[in-house]
Amino acid sequence: MLLLGPALLLAASGLSLALAVNPGDALTRNSIRLSLAWYLAALLAMLFCRAEDWSAETPRGALARWCWTWAVVCFIVHLGLAFHFVHGWSHSRAFEKTLRVAGVGEGVYVSYLFTVLWLVDLLCWWLAPRRYAARSVWIDRTLHAFMLFIVFNGSVVYEAGPIRWVALVSFGVLAACYYSARWRPRWSARSSWEV
Repeated sequence: MLLLGPALLLAASGLSLALAVNPGDALTRNSIRLSLAWYLAALLAMLFCRAEDWSAETPRGALARWCWTWAVVCFIVHLGLAFHFVHGWSHSRAFEKTLRVAGVGEGVYVSYLFTVLWLVDLLCWWLAPRRYAARSVWIDRTLHAFMLFIVFNGSVVYEAGPIRWVALVSFGVLAACYYSARWRPRWSARSSWEV
């Protein structure tokens, strides 16, 4: 997993540069697509984590944490590419673009909050895995509800074409797996997905 993340990021970047008419746009779009693929893989892995997996000391837990890690890394790369190629490193241009797309320029601050929360969550999982495993399920529920809301809006509401359909199918798969995992025999400790 340590090498798979960079390999996929390099492959996506290389193909974007080699095949795209507008390489900057392709790099920006493909980096978020890769981030979302890792995000989906991480969520699916998390759905089937048992209490002992959350400290990432088991193969299942380590897999979930690595997928989460590469999702965040690809997202940070996407942000850098978006600010470089789309916004010209200008917060005001990012604000204006958010205003045009979403109708609320202040939505850019929600994107910043999304980034900070996701990065903090990842750092907590790496720096204090046992504490991460023992935290309240309400932290997970709140974080994932917020993140899924943002991802749904970004990939379904404000997108069009094939990416919207891929996102809808992905959300359908995630929902089916959630309900499948929810009805399996329960383990005794933390699962952020159980009610």
